[in-house]
This record gives sequence, C-alpha cells and structure tokens, in this order.
Amino acid sequence: MEYRVDNYLPKAFEAIKKVEIEGKRFCSDGSIIPKEYKGYVSSLGANIIQAGVKAAITFYEAKETGSKSDRRLVNAAIKYILTNNNSALTTYSEYNLTQLLSNLTDELDAATALKLALRTYIMK
Repeated sequence: MEYRVDNYLPKAFEAIKKVEIEGKRFCSDGSIIPKEYKGYVSSLGANIIQAGVKAAITFYEAKETGSKSDRRLVNAAIKYILTNNNSALTTYSEYNLTQLLSNLTDELDAATALKLALRTYIMK
C-alpha cells in the first residue's frame, strides 16, 4: 500500500494547486488551506468503509450550502489524481468521481495521498 500511495503523492500536490470548482480552490493564497478540508479528507475513508464507496462519494459530490469550503473539491482532487490528466479540467461534470468508480483500493490510496499532501500546508 505504501508504494501505491507514494506514487500518487506528486499528483496529490498538483491537485491541491490546480483543482478548482466554481472559483473555489484548496488554497486561495497558495499556502493556507481552510481547516474543514482536513476533516473532509480524514472522514472520507471511514465513510467509504461504513456506507460503501458509492454512497460516500455521492455524499461528497453534493453541493454544500452555508460553508466557506466545498467538499466537492475532495472528489475532484481524487479524480484528478486517479486520471493522471495534466490538462486543466474546466467544469464540475468533468470532476464527477462516481463515473470513475472502479477500484476501491485506488480510491482509498488516492484519498490517503491527498490527506498526506494536505498535511504539509498550514490550515486555518
């Protein structure tokens, strides 16, 4: 597992910088990430194991109201990591992760890589 996660880490760092949905990004200023993302990424693995991958991913694809952070960025980053697509994705439909569900191990490894990459940033 460690080797697979290590392979996803460079893509996770890239996703943190590049992924954007409706003008929202992980880092608005390049180095500080809202602390809500730590919780979103940390709970994703548990949600997948508890509710199943499709239910958890679908929950994370729902648009939030009343929060400054958008949990859809977590799914978008995971899809970016898994697809190895270097081009900029432009619409949320291109980020839709439920279309990509194929290998639970890959999704969990990509989520773990994203979690580790996010830990290197300042969270407020």
